Amino acid sequence: MTLEETNCFKMLDEYARSRHRCFLAEMNLSADKTHYALCFRPTGGNKDSPNRYACRYLHIGAEQVGTAGHSLPPSIVEMLDRELPILPQS
Repeated sequence: MTLEETNCFKMLDEYARSRHRCFLAEMNLSADKTHYALCFRPTGGNKDSPNRYACRYLHIGAEQVGTAGHSLPPSIVEMLDRELPILPQS
């Protein structure tokens, strides 16, 4: 993982944890290297919950990872705020 990927992963994970009670479990670059597939899962899982395997996959452009710098771009924040509340909690 590159330094840019590591920084972006940390920012995405921190944002998801603090705002949406979930975490970034995976961040994989596509075969054609144009986008990343992100897998978010709820925090505080319960082994008896029907939602214990819940996850939400999202995609971001590879160029967005390199330009994230020290903060997430507004377009990514908007996507997370729109998509992560749909993730069932356990």
